[in-house]
Amino acid sequence: MNVQELLHKVAQSADKRVDVPTAPPIELVALIVRWARDLRQWKVSTLADFATVSVSTVERVERGERVSEDALDRIALALGYEKGAFHEPRLPIGPEAVAEQMVETYAHLEPVDVSPMKTQRAVREAAQCQAFLVHRPGVPDIYDQEIAALTEWLDFASFELSDDIEIEGGEEIPRRRLYSDILSCVSELERRGLTVLSGVMSAPQPGLPDWTVAVLSITPKLTDPGAAKRKQVFVDKRHVAMPNLGFADVD
Repeated sequence: MNVQELLHKVAQSADKRVDVPTAPPIELVALIVRWARDLRQWKVSTLADFATVSVSTVERVERGERVSEDALDRIALALGYEKGAFHEPRLPIGPEAVAEQMVETYAHLEPVDVSPMKTQRAVREAAQCQAFLVHRPGVPDIYDQEIAALTEWLDFASFELSDDIEIEGGEEIPRRRLYSDILSCVSELERRGLTVLSGVMSAPQPGLPDWTVAVLSITPKLTDPGAAKRKQVFVDKRHVAMPNLGFADVD
């Protein structure tokens, strides 16, 4: 089934009783799996590898066809859901509540173009932003020191590279050396098994229409091997509102 057919089937299922525990409609599971995979920009084969199921199994799920509960659990866990999320009976919450949940989860997302942070241009563009946002899903705490070093260097670069700020009594650091130090931090994270992507997000604030935010996406290569080829990440616009700006994680 294509997306329109799946949506039609989901709409039909909304007429079922809401006082009897039932398993999620397979058509709804198909939409969730497709959407979650697309958000990660994973190929079908990538999800199949992480879930340790066949490509044909993932394709069947995304077409709204039945597969084993074990396969559904493997796919759910690979996408960050709990075991049983795609097949265990539960009380339906009704179409209005479903719509509210979908809006809460997806309506605030905005795509941001990203690329590997390997060039002086990438460093310069990040440093010229007015704020920074670090997204590090699945990155263990053992990397905190290296990530903090990178963000501190970028924070320092935002001052050093600004034409509007002069540090009285401070020694000017050659820009090429500054770029090199920042890219060395990135290289160390890459050497230790992480992928570092960066991009710039337009985030106008009240009275500040030109406000921009540097988005840093840091993910483990083992659990997100396709990250280096990723062209976009999705950022919740609520995380770039003025009170939330700074070096903070995005959950």
